[in-house]
Amino acid sequence: LTGGRPGVLHGNRTYLLQDTDGQILEGFSISAGLDYPGIGPEHAWLHDIGRAEYVSITDVEALEAFQLSCKLEGIIPALEPSHALAHVMKIAPTLPKDHIMVMNMCGRGDKDIFTVAKHLGFDMKI
Repeated sequence: LTGGRPGVLHGNRTYLLQDTDGQILEGFSISAGLDYPGIGPEHAWLHDIGRAEYVSITDVEALEAFQLSCKLEGIIPALEPSHALAHVMKIAPTLPKDHIMVMNMCGRGDKDIFTVAKHLGFDMKI
């Protein structure tokens, strides 16, 4: 939503990454679950009515959050929630100390270990 605009893909009107002619652009994310050029229509609707705010996080920020979760909590998060955690880490210092924030750490990070290792420069060949 931060880089897309309304369009139609697979019969679904939603926000898409596209060029000025409406041709779909390839999305990229370290997380396989986040590299699709569009979003679900529910998210488009929530955005349009102002019920949800969507932000973007770089892969570098997500990897930093991934590593911090592993170090401090012993939790190996999936890369998708690592993006959410990166945003939480970014906004938390701006909030009052008594502010309550909830973030869902869905998914399993063990499936992403080889991807993370590759991007951090580790050779994990078996």
